[in-house]
Amino acid sequence: MTDMDKRDFRIVGGKGFALDLPNGVTVSVQWGPGNYCDSDVSNADVFAPAAAAVGGDAWGSDTAECAAYVTGTDLSWVAVPGYTGMMEPGEETDGGQEWMDDVVGHLNVSQVLDFINRASQIDAKPNPSSLGNRMMKQLEAADLRLEAEANNDA
Repeated sequence: MTDMDKRDFRIVGGKGFALDLPNGVTVSVQWGPGNYCDSDVSNADVFAPAAAAVGGDAWGSDTAECAAYVTGTDLSWVAVPGYTGMMEPGEETDGGQEWMDDVVGHLNVSQVLDFINRASQIDAKPNPSSLGNRMMKQLEAADLRLEAEANNDA
């Protein structure tokens, strides 16, 4: 069993799944320790999902977190309207930001289905307003500068 990480349906970390959609967007749905989900699940021991699986028990939550990224990338985040990315006109958040996080949490089943549906209808292009994408660009630029300096010193 090789290349399981290249399949369109994947179990991720034993506490969620990822779907590669036909439009080139991957959706991640997660519920477990450290995720934005039910507090008892989010605060559980990091090995609790694996222990449940080994014991033949189910692992669950009433809420989950979702994110979307360009398929085949190292998390090049895409904006899912109404959930992640830029705010909709007239929409407000605490502090008045114009953008939302790359991950949206505490979604119920209906909201997760809506998130997946909306993600299936968007263009698979990185969100330039994404905090995660901007940070990655800065890190890549810093790596290039360090590489250039190393080459100049040689």
